[in-house]
Amino acid sequence: MAKKSEAVDDLLDALVWMRRKAKKHEPVDDLIDALVRMRRKVKKKVSKGKPGKKKTKKKNAKKKP
Repeated sequence: MAKKSEAVDDLLDALVWMRRKAKKHEPVDDLIDALVRMRRKVKKKVSKGKPGKKKTKKKNAKKKP
């Protein structure tokens, strides 16, 4: 089965297409670089997280009337 593409991947594809069509590449290059940097940060944060540890809400036993 094909891997499901993410919205970020679609955005990167669109930016690369825009870069090919643009006469001045610098602004589009900056957007592509920023997006790739953000993806790397997110992937790094996700990989550093401890698997299996979930936050749960605490339920209050007493309610004020």
